[in-house]
Amino acid sequence: MTAAVAHEEISRYLELARNGEIAGARAVVTRLLGQGVPPESVIVDLLCAAQRELGERWHRNEWSVADEHLVSGQTQRALDAMFAGGPPVPGDRGHVLVVCAEGDWHSLPAQVVAEVLRGRGWDVSCLGASTPAAHVAAYLDRRPATAVAVSCSLPLFFMGVRRIAEVAHERRIPVLAGGRALGTDGRRAAMLGADAWAPDAAAAAKTLEAWTMAPPVEQAVAAPVPPAYSLLQSRAAELARVATESLERSLPEVARYDGEQRARTLEDLEFIVRFVAAAGLVEDDNVLVDLVVWLGELLGHRRVPRAALVAGLEELCAALVPVDANAAELLRHGLAKSSEFA
Repeated sequence: MTAAVAHEEISRYLELARNGEIAGARAVVTRLLGQGVPPESVIVDLLCAAQRELGERWHRNEWSVADEHLVSGQTQRALDAMFAGGPPVPGDRGHVLVVCAEGDWHSLPAQVVAEVLRGRGWDVSCLGASTPAAHVAAYLDRRPATAVAVSCSLPLFFMGVRRIAEVAHERRIPVLAGGRALGTDGRRAAMLGADAWAPDAAAAAKTLEAWTMAPPVEQAVAAPVPPAYSLLQSRAAELARVATESLERSLPEVARYDGEQRARTLEDLEFIVRFVAAAGLVEDDNVLVDLVVWLGELLGHRRVPRAALVAGLEELCAALVPVDANAAELLRHGLAKSSEFA
């Protein structure tokens, strides 16, 4: 399907938002709406496309974290402005609760889904970023929903998806899951107990429409939590420290790191241990493959050689062996597979 917004408009919006020209960026949105571009197309083909391009520019080290925050903040404001003050859309198709997995503070994807659904006639409550499952439960007890839609941006928050699915199912409410962390098919979502998976807001709307006619007969059941999951989560910082100390003994350049560089190395390795746990939770080593490929590209754009990443992962594998040999093998396998994309 052809996008309703030209690439030039996306670039114009990005530059205006990056430079803090709030009125100018908002004028791009207003002009498109005035030209008859449907609000959903403005959301998907301008704002979502701009966010993807923003992420790529940050990844390539072309734009900074400050740039990312400026543009994301403007996109948040643009979404709010699009629907503020206008006549409410009748929500006669049912009530959908949209949330982010606990721990996930990337609220824009959830808001995009909420606004698309609202534009299609759903009554939508959007709780936004990182809502604990217990609070979701309390909200559903106060205001029951036709369905719960949960967004997950990083595998680190898989357990949050699982917990929200559990509290929704306790109330006989089906769960739809989506977000970049859940991959390109429904397998990870199913492992976490979701009844369906959607790759984007339009697909989410289509699934919910189908559920109005034929809701899930049996609710999905999450796969058992591997015993190693909690162990790896609890010892992630310790494992990162062991691997870093080993790197310092074997690589002189690492031994010369200043305090900030060492702290960043520890943070990255702890992050990877938590990804290993997440990969085990959904039984998908592509969680690690994707991470290592992404990290290799990220560091390469910052002139850090892939050899440094490989050395760190190998030391982490060695640190994992006495704690969980299966986790070490999973990481080693992910590293091997990722080399095919290097």
